[in-house]
Amino acid sequence: MELPSYFAKYLQKIQPTRASRERAIQLHKTLRTRLGQSNDALFSSWFSGSFLYGSYIRNTAIQPIKDVDICILLEIDIENYTPEQVVRRLKDVLQNLGYKGKTAYQRRSVRIDMSSTTIDAVPVVPIDDEEEKLHIPDRKQKEWIFTYPKAHMKAATRINKECAGRYIPLVKIVKAWYRYQAKQKRNIERPKPKGFTLEALVATYQDPDSPSYAEAFTNFLQNLMDTCGPLLKKGVFPQVPNPGLPKEYLKLTFETDEVALFREIVEESLELSKQALEAKTIGESSTIWRKVFGSDFPEAPSSVKSLHLSEVLTEAEEDAFDPLMEAEISEIDLPNLPDLTDTVRIVAKLSKQKGGELTRKHLSGGQPVPKYTWIRFSVVNTTVSPPYDIKWTVENHGKEAREASDLGHYQMSSWQEPHKWEQTGYRGSHYMICEIIKSNTIVARTKHVVSIK
Repeated sequence: MELPSYFAKYLQKIQPTRASRERAIQLHKTLRTRLGQSNDALFSSWFSGSFLYGSYIRNTAIQPIKDVDICILLEIDIENYTPEQVVRRLKDVLQNLGYKGKTAYQRRSVRIDMSSTTIDAVPVVPIDDEEEKLHIPDRKQKEWIFTYPKAHMKAATRINKECAGRYIPLVKIVKAWYRYQAKQKRNIERPKPKGFTLEALVATYQDPDSPSYAEAFTNFLQNLMDTCGPLLKKGVFPQVPNPGLPKEYLKLTFETDEVALFREIVEESLELSKQALEAKTIGESSTIWRKVFGSDFPEAPSSVKSLHLSEVLTEAEEDAFDPLMEAEISEIDLPNLPDLTDTVRIVAKLSKQKGGELTRKHLSGGQPVPKYTWIRFSVVNTTVSPPYDIKWTVENHGKEAREASDLGHYQMSSWQEPHKWEQTGYRGSHYMICEIIKSNTIVARTKHVVSIK
């Protein structure tokens, strides 16, 4: 079983809290302000700005956020300064800006230990006529090397958009899965592959049009083993394409035992995932998924363990699909809190034909729907007083929709015609957006997610 509401709750469990993300933003603002106020004349002549990077800013981090990576832009000639000189200067400056006793040298940065979060302050030097390539100091190699943080940010944004916002959540699922399997279950303190390598593997081997997270995770493992299984069995970790740099690969080093551990976890989890998908009852499926993801994955209540999913689709299940939380999980940028004063609620029901008998209710983000199914969307409740207009907007995503050149359309109706019929046609995840318009102004909005298999 796909158990979409269970996966939604699992994502909420591993998602960094809004407060922790806002704290990371504040830590960056404070550091940038202090660096701009430095009394070090030489450093002040270097410093030109800063920006966040890493898994936090790509929104691929999982709870808890333990470190925040900040690039410190320096306008210097790297021929005149060694990596050691620059990193040492940055550390001295930070010591005098309120971080005394909290800093430590790292290979390419200065670590700042805060109460619950670590800041990695990374000095970088822009390169003329290069928008994405930067120089970064490597104290161990005693040379300046290239780094591409902005390219990785752009790649994550592009891939996530192509996947209708499913790439970022899948990366989090994969990271949390491997953390449980390697660190918590097998007590490996520093398992490989690390977070960004897992992120790059998802970018390469995901099935972007999978209609559910359960299938997306299973298909990712299957694609990975189909392509890389022979090498993994030989104790060789495969080359991993760099998602931000076409035709380039990540620079990775693996010991034979590290490769063997990764292969063992993937093979075991793939078999369990297939069993969970084929399970006939909610209890059986959730129990197997918990073997894959650990106790963070929801356990089925005793009252529904013996039931099939279709027997428990109640309105209470919709609590798992909070639009703001969904946006925080799936979008790169932290979404603004809703500024619309009114609300609207829509309900979707399935039918074999347009205008025909309505067979059952479909929950937003719920069980995947077969192709060529008709869905009637209805405004069932709004705080807006009539008269008003309704704008129904369909957003299609995925390969099939792109090949058909059908990425969406919209239609207007009045408050007296609160229904909209649509037929499913393309595999993937798609949106129906309902907006209430009064006096030519959008005053309420909601979104219903439909996954098609």
